[in-house]
Amino acid sequence: MDVRPSIRLLALVVIPAMLSACAPSLSPLYRDYEFKDEARTHEAVRAGIETALTEAGWQLASPSAPNVVTTEMRSFINWGLYKVEARLEVVPIGGEYVRVFVHPYRKYITGGRGKIPYMKGSIRRAIIPKLNRALETQGLVPIGSARSRDKASAGG
Repeated sequence: MDVRPSIRLLALVVIPAMLSACAPSLSPLYRDYEFKDEARTHEAVRAGIETALTEAGWQLASPSAPNVVTTEMRSFINWGLYKVEARLEVVPIGGEYVRVFVHPYRKYITGGRGKIPYMKGSIRRAIIPKLNRALETQGLVPIGSARSRDKASAGG
């Protein structure tokens, strides 16, 4: 009896299933928000964003662009060999929407740093709930990311 076809079948079915079970849940490095009432002026939007970030425990930094509200780097998780740090950039889009970019990094005990290319669950749990509450006090409601909105509209 030739076992090669069954080994191929095993490789085609079992190995991808095992790899997908071990894959992290990837999430983009941003979240979108919209005002639950009418659009606002640029000055009112910026003031609300700055207030929300301060309420959520972030320190404001000099902006990377005139229309962006930027925070200082903040440490969240210490895994021994490295710490997870992040900073935020909040960009008003018109007077109706706001996009929050999260920039997470690993800061190693050796002094090196590495960008984390997606938002891990531990980072989401450390940042997003408190930020959502603070932004909601300013009239902004979370609408997630484009990926989460697409998934919801597709019914799954």
